[in-house]
Amino acid sequence: MEIGGKIPPIKIDAYINNTKEKNKIADALSSSAKPGPNLDKVEFSQTARDVKDAREQLDSIPDVREEKVKEIKAQIEEGTYKVDGKKIAFNMIRDSLIDEIV
Repeated sequence: MEIGGKIPPIKIDAYINNTKEKNKIADALSSSAKPGPNLDKVEFSQTARDVKDAREQLDSIPDVREEKVKEIKAQIEEGTYKVDGKKIAFNMIRDSLIDEIV
């Protein structure tokens, strides 16, 4: 069996030229990309710095006031610790009203 017909010429030159151009561009890009310091930069606003400072100050305050605990513990042991029911009721009502407003 014989296959006939015209075989179109392959344009290999166009492929080779295209490949060479791509290599030239890649070489140019890699040679121009000089290693250096990272140029990314982050700046925090004054508000962010203030929040950070406030957070650091809050973190430095102890969660438990040891002196107050010792004072109340001593009063309980001596029997001199008094609970003011009116003051507790007032604070409960005040907190409840504040919660209603907010």
